[in-house]
Amino acid sequence: MRLTRKLTLALAGAILLVLAVNAAIRIRVELDVYEIDVQRDSRVLGRAVAGAASLIWQRVGEREARDLVADANERESNMTIRWVWLDAPAGTQDAPQAPLALRLAAVADDDVTTIRWRASDEASDAQYTYVLAKVPSGRPAAVELREVLAAEDAFVQRTVLQSTLGMVVLVLVCTMIALGLGSVLVGRPVRKLVAQAQRIGAGDLTTRLELPQKDEIGELAQEMNAMQARLAMARADIERESEARVAAVGQLRHADRLTTVGKLAAGIAHEVGTPLNVIIGYAQLVSDEVPGDHPAREHAVLIASQAHRVAAIIRELLDFARPRPPRKASQDLTLIASQVVGLLQSLAQKRQVRLVLVTPTSPSKHVFSQVDPNQIQQVLTNLVVNAVHASDRVPDGRVEIVVSAERALPPADHGGAEGLWARIAVRDQGRGIDAETLPRIFEPFFTTKEPGEGTGLGLSVAYGIVKEHRGWLAVETTVGQGSCFSLYLPLEPRDPSEPA
Repeated sequence: MRLTRKLTLALAGAILLVLAVNAAIRIRVELDVYEIDVQRDSRVLGRAVAGAASLIWQRVGEREARDLVADANERESNMTIRWVWLDAPAGTQDAPQAPLALRLAAVADDDVTTIRWRASDEASDAQYTYVLAKVPSGRPAAVELREVLAAEDAFVQRTVLQSTLGMVVLVLVCTMIALGLGSVLVGRPVRKLVAQAQRIGAGDLTTRLELPQKDEIGELAQEMNAMQARLAMARADIERESEARVAAVGQLRHADRLTTVGKLAAGIAHEVGTPLNVIIGYAQLVSDEVPGDHPAREHAVLIASQAHRVAAIIRELLDFARPRPPRKASQDLTLIASQVVGLLQSLAQKRQVRLVLVTPTSPSKHVFSQVDPNQIQQVLTNLVVNAVHASDRVPDGRVEIVVSAERALPPADHGGAEGLWARIAVRDQGRGIDAETLPRIFEPFFTTKEPGEGTGLGLSVAYGIVKEHRGWLAVETTVGQGSCFSLYLPLEPRDPSEPA
């Protein structure tokens, strides 16, 4: 509203100045017209009286001429008419009332002279008109017409008062109109602009400002909206870049950990492999030579089974440390998923968990991708085994494997635009993964399983395999309701006209 008040005051001041100048000019013009009318009337009346008095003086005499002037004075109520001698000493009966210097200067040029003068004992100016009269004696005589200009002063005061009242009323009306229009056209939109700027400063880049007016303020609102959209895009770009940097740093750290684990695994396999084979051999030798009912046979069998378990872990370490490149070919992911379900069906039944495979309804809609079938089977097997372990304590546990082609946006560390991807989702009804555990599930040797049920390498290996196939693993989980691991792979269209 401050801008509106400033504009209103400036407009009111300008209007007041224009009206004041106009009133002054109008009063001056009307005064000039009034004075001209008064002078003309006095001159006309003075010439008539002076001419008649001069003629009567010449024909009849001085007394009759003076009576004529006195009679004219009686008939005029707003004016005093006298016969005067211009050379009469000041203060005498027939002496002019105007100062000598003024009347001598006046009558020197014309037979009619008008003088404006105010006596010291009078409140208003008076207009003196002297008309020369020709008398036989040759003495300078004149008819004096005196008219007090109090009416003119009253006219000026009345005009000034009326003009002032008119100016005040007009300025007030214009001020109220300007305030109303300023509030609607300037104050309210500017307040909206200020509020929008405050929202932008606070970080709100979604609320748009709608101003219907088609003027500079409306253009400013449109530019502010455009700026807001550019800021939102810039912030989104910065957030994506930040997420990509964070993901890249995480991947570098993960790769560094994998490198360290790989070196450790190779060293362990080299140092432990040979003694372990010796232990397994002697344990089998003992179990073969000792009678079946001897306690040592049971111990030897236990030693051999645990040694085989250690050997299996070492093989996993070697596979993790020296991953082989994938041998890709066009594969039906629906077929791979069904094979994994068939292999793990007995494991699920022992845990009282049902495996449910959801595939496209017709073979023509099966999902294909360029993958290494053994490696993808390894990844999917790991995911299904984890889901079965997570669901074994749930009454009527169920693990659902869904094969489909879906639109998806790759994560920041993967990059790329949204498009169609092959997806294999493994959904369980287990305990879910809490917020503290979720960031660590792909770390090597990290596991939440009971001792003896896993080494913590499965998801790490699966993560690396999927990345080699130019895909990614996504996790959706809710504590107490279960988790869903989604394996995304590049989709191979069966119809060349279909998008990749």
